[in-house]
Amino acid sequence: MNEEKELTRIERELVLQYLRDDNVPVTVTLEEKPGAVETEVSGNVAPVPAKEARLPASVLFPVAIPAEQMTVLDQGIILLKNTGATSRTVQVFLGKTVRVQFYFNHLGLYFVTVMKECSKGLALVVPASIYRMHETPSAPDYLFVGTISFLSHDGVPVKLSCVPRADYPLFVRPSWGDIATENQQAAKALLERFVSQERSENGEGFGNGLHLFSVCRYLVEPPVHEPYALDGAVQPLEMIYVDEQKIVLASAKSDLELEFSVDYQFDLVCTLQAHSLLKRTVRIVCTVERSYTDGERPATCVLCRYLAVQKEDERFLYERMYGRPAGVV
Repeated sequence: MNEEKELTRIERELVLQYLRDDNVPVTVTLEEKPGAVETEVSGNVAPVPAKEARLPASVLFPVAIPAEQMTVLDQGIILLKNTGATSRTVQVFLGKTVRVQFYFNHLGLYFVTVMKECSKGLALVVPASIYRMHETPSAPDYLFVGTISFLSHDGVPVKLSCVPRADYPLFVRPSWGDIATENQQAAKALLERFVSQERSENGEGFGNGLHLFSVCRYLVEPPVHEPYALDGAVQPLEMIYVDEQKIVLASAKSDLELEFSVDYQFDLVCTLQAHSLLKRTVRIVCTVERSYTDGERPATCVLCRYLAVQKEDERFLYERMYGRPAGVV
């Protein structure tokens, strides 16, 4: 596991000078394990914290603060202006420990602090420690391709190819920062809607909701591929999220042939990139649990929950997702 690297004192001073002199937007995120807010998101009835201790769902959403909405003082304090929608949005972080992320010469940096209130508004004190963000591995160790099989209404066997979307690496936990800044407002509106729906329906197995980052990103971004040149050619479904319990399939079109309350056979073929002859096929029985659209465009995402998977395959998927065996913290 890569250790986070702390900036030296001189590097920190250079970064502070950069924040003061340049128009640098930052992103504020709640610095808390997903499990701490999972009950609030999933709509579980018990155990439920006292009303005054509950976190509003909006704290789950990272907030991008434009440069014009803040001032960086010489003392290393970021003051947030009391004007505009951004000011109202970040109020939910008051008194909470947050992670503040930004970029310095294309290098991702962050620090952890508590959002406080002063006479001039909300403030973020830059601590002594500023860290470099983890670098994403340049290439995955496995390549993936999938097939989902079922019988049509006429009893004809159907097989649909499923391919990973190039810019949605599988078994890498998605984050809000994956979504382009210009699309974050639209993505946030979708995220709030999906969380609200999940609460009202008291859905099972919502978990930490990480898959929703990929879902919202897909629905607000334009498709990256051109329609197939051959008439009648079937466009493969795109895999945009996979873990040991669920997979999210997506299509730029609305006519996915997958239905609710149907058992599907899903085969995920994993090829070791360094040795193309070494392959592993993970066989899964799954069902469509949720469907997501933005209500305006034909793009659709479906969440498929696993109904049956071999224990050794579940362990394999878990290790791909978390980089460690199940049960190891």
